[in-house]
This record gives sequence, C-alpha cells and structure tokens, in this order.
Amino acid sequence: MAQAAALYREVLARDPGHAGSLRLLGVIAAQAGDLEAAIGLFQRSLARTPDQPAALLNLGAALSRQGRAVEAEGCFRRALAVQPGLAEAHLALARVLQDQGRGVEAETCFRQGLALRSADVMGWLGLGNLLAGQGRAAEAAACFRTALALRPDCAGAHLNLGLLLLGVGRVDEAAACCRQAVADDPGLAAAHNGLGAAALVQGRLAEAAASLERALTLQPAFAEAHNNLGGVLQASGRPVEAAGQYRAALALRPDYALAHENLGMTLLALGDYVEGFCEYEWRQRGPAPPCPPWDGGDPDGRTLLLVAEQGLGDTLQFIRFAPLVRARGARVIVACQPELVRLLGSLPVLDRVVALGEPWPAADAWAALLSLPRLLGTTLATVPAEVPYLAPSPGEAAAWAARLAGGPGLKVGLVWAGNPYPNLPKGQAVDRRRSVALRQFAPLAGVPGVTWVSLQKGAAAAEAEAPPPGLSLLDPMAGVADFADTAALVAGLDLVIGVDTAVIHLAGALARPVWVLSRFDACWRWLSGRDTSPWYPTLRLFRQPAPGAWQPVIERVAAALTLLAGGRSP
Repeated sequence: MAQAAALYREVLARDPGHAGSLRLLGVIAAQAGDLEAAIGLFQRSLARTPDQPAALLNLGAALSRQGRAVEAEGCFRRALAVQPGLAEAHLALARVLQDQGRGVEAETCFRQGLALRSADVMGWLGLGNLLAGQGRAAEAAACFRTALALRPDCAGAHLNLGLLLLGVGRVDEAAACCRQAVADDPGLAAAHNGLGAAALVQGRLAEAAASLERALTLQPAFAEAHNNLGGVLQASGRPVEAAGQYRAALALRPDYALAHENLGMTLLALGDYVEGFCEYEWRQRGPAPPCPPWDGGDPDGRTLLLVAEQGLGDTLQFIRFAPLVRARGARVIVACQPELVRLLGSLPVLDRVVALGEPWPAADAWAALLSLPRLLGTTLATVPAEVPYLAPSPGEAAAWAARLAGGPGLKVGLVWAGNPYPNLPKGQAVDRRRSVALRQFAPLAGVPGVTWVSLQKGAAAAEAEAPPPGLSLLDPMAGVADFADTAALVAGLDLVIGVDTAVIHLAGALARPVWVLSRFDACWRWLSGRDTSPWYPTLRLFRQPAPGAWQPVIERVAAALTLLAGGRSP
C-alpha cells in the first residue's frame, strides 16, 4: 500500500487533477482509517469527473462509516442514476437505508442488487439480517443458508444463522452453527459469544463460561459477552459476580435493556429491592393500554388499570398489591391472563377483571403489576405478606374436598414441571434447570400415610400415567379448567410440593403449606441462602446443593414428609 500510494502521488505531482489517482489514493486512506483524508480525495476526484460510479461508491462508503447516512444515500443514488444496473450501488444503498430504519426501501434495494448479482454473499447476509430484525425468521434463515451455499466457510453466515435459531428456541442447531463459525474464524469474538449463549441455554455452564471468556479476551469491550457471562455466573449460584458482569455490560452500553433487567433480578435475589426494582423496569413488556402510565402519585378518585405480564405465577404473586392501590382511593381494574379471570374476579377489592387480549377498558392511568413494588416504595422489610389474599369458591372447594375425602392420611399435591417455553431461549434455559421428571420422585413412594394428588398441567401431565412404583397418584386435572378450579382443589390439600411454578404461588396465596424444590440458582423472589420467603409465610424452600442436583433435594423432602406424616414437626 505504501508503494502504491507513492506511485499515485508521483502521478498527482505531474497531474494534480488526475481523477483515478485521487480516487485510489482515497481508497488507501480509507483502508488506513483516515476517513477525512479519504473523503477529501474522493471529492477532488469527483470534481474532476463528476459521474464516476466507483468514486461515488467510495465516497458513500466513507460517509456511511462516519455516520453521515443522508449524504451517503445521495452518493449511492447518484451512482445509480449514472449506472442503473450497478449491483454494488443497490446493495450499498440498501445498507444505508437499513441503518436509517427504512426497512421496506432497504429490502427492495437488497433484492434489486441480488437480482443483478445473485452470488453476493454479503448481500445475502445483509438481507438476512434485515429480515431477522423484522421477525421474519424463516426468510432470514433462507438468506443465510443461501450465503452458506455460496461460501460454506463463511463464519458470519454460520453465526447469524446460529443466533437466529437460538432466538426461536432451536438451541441444539444454534450451538452447531456457532461452533462451525468458531471453526471457520477462531478470532471472531461474536462467534465465541454466540456459542457461549447457546451453551448457557443448554445448561453446559463450564463450556459457556469458557466460550464467553474467550470472546472477552478477543474483544474486552463486548457488552453482550459480559451480559451472557453474568447469566452463567447467576446460573452457577454466584450472584455478586453476576452483578459485576451486568454492570460491566452497562458501562459499555448504558441503554442495554437486557443487562439492566438481568441486573435488576440479581439485585432482587440479593435483597436490594430499591435498586433492584428500578433496574427491573427495563424489562420487555407487551402492548401498553391507551392511557398514561401511573407515576405513583395520589390515585384517589381515579381509575387505575393494573396489567398482568410474564407468567401466571407473577400475576398470582403481585396481585397482592392491588388492595394497597385500592386503599389509596383508586378504582381498580385488572387485565390478566384468561386462566386467572374467574379467580381474580372474586376479589372484592377489584372493580373489574378482564382478560388480556380483550379491548382495553377505560382508565385514567395504568401500571404493570410487577412495577407496583417500585411505585409503592416496597422494600424487603415491607413486603405485604398477609395471607390468604386469594380464596376459592366455598362451594367448589367443598366439592373437591368431598372427592378427596376417601384418600388416607395426608393429602399432598405434586407438581414437577413448568412451562418449557419452546420458542423462548431464556425461558428454556430456566425451565431446564427448574423442572424434573416424575420418575425422580421415587424416594417419596416410601413415605407412608400419604395420598398423592397430581396438580400437573401441560405436556408433562402425561407422566402421571406412569408414576414411580409405589407412588399411587390421583390425577383429577382433567376436571380443572382454570385457576379457580385449581384453587378449589388446592384448598382441600394438606400440603403442596413442587418445583417453582404458578401452582406454588397459588398455594402460598391461599395460605396452604407449600414446599418448593428450588434450583441452585433460585428465582430472584426466593432470595439467597434462606429456606423461608418474605412473600409467603407458609412456604418452605428445599434448595439444590449444586446445579442439577435434584436427588439430595428429593431425599430431604422425603425425610421431612415422613416426619410430617407421622405427626411430628419436619
């Protein structure tokens, strides 16, 4: 390059306006990172010969690298005015339009460019990224696969396909793609980060940590890798170190919403409810109602709409704050999951309950249920923990109690699996660590004096057809249509035992004794290092001693249940 630059300067010494030498010297300056010099040389070249498509493309690319998208767009359009069939100009224009958020125009330009030059690997990658950003996963995957058919060793295409598959929950395929990206380009930090993210979802924590640490060695200022490493540390039961990684990610990208959310949950697990709930406000939510958000000010005489979000358990846990809002003089409407409408509709403090997805009811302001602790200034010491705050229909509860009356001894409900979140990688990662197979409860079969009752719904409910030998399991769930039915059933039980699911929250809200089998990296709401909960006085936690170690947990539960069934304190 130095020799080439010297030769171009010789030409320019003899002919200061030589357009070709000015342009090529500008290319060398751009490659060296001196964009100001490059732009000046391209402009001088175009002053001599204004209709050079190559110089217009070079100038547009340099301007784009400086973030001057509108000027870059003008250059690419001038090039196309001169040479309409110039594929490179269509593709360059597509990228600058994409950077401006003009997706429809960008897609048109990508497709025009690829129609002219169908073997352009980077063009297919660009179109794939655009479509992925629009949620068009199948079309994006087809673009990445086309790029790989053209260049099988393209690390970027393997990586992008892997990240796309990870985003739609196809984790094993995603891991294979990211692994191939690392093989194609071992120095590509993003590929190591993608492989680490996939390994985290798979529960392969040591592999995930190694990949993410390699990504950070290659690229220390890599916010996503810091965030993912925080997830690994959190899953490994190291919340203080996890918080450090999330803060490192935020130091690099202050508006990184996922890192804020993760930091919030980690701080909540550590008992810091003030900063924790503030950070947790960055979480992703669904559509907002057409009224202003409530800022926590005096709601007396106003109608507040409280909107459920996330899982059923979250709604059951946080509906406890509705009476506090009502006590401040507000009229309270709740929009919740359809399965909870009938149960929550029985709460006298609520003026109305509607299902999410129905038209929004009229209200003066709205708040997400999980934002109420922050808005109401809740701390660990002031969690409203009076139970029960939910109640079943007396008639329905009596009917279920009659059905269960024939069983001997303690009536114990059992739930062993949560929502597997097939299309949500983060949810998959959690569910892999929290759910167990029914066969793993075999140690409970030896506890005398217990009538076992399945509370399991979903695909895992089929396991009730073949329980562990000796564990006779009643399965009444075919007669359970919603959580009002479940509440009536649970009210007739002496104890509920289960993994961290919505039924656990329901039992706690009904003030029924409940034992939770908690994964090693327990959900933030169970805090760290304790076997009781500030949220539910009747709840007891049985924590894993190490990631994935369910056997000792179930053996401890069996021992405690043996004492309880024998009339002794467990």
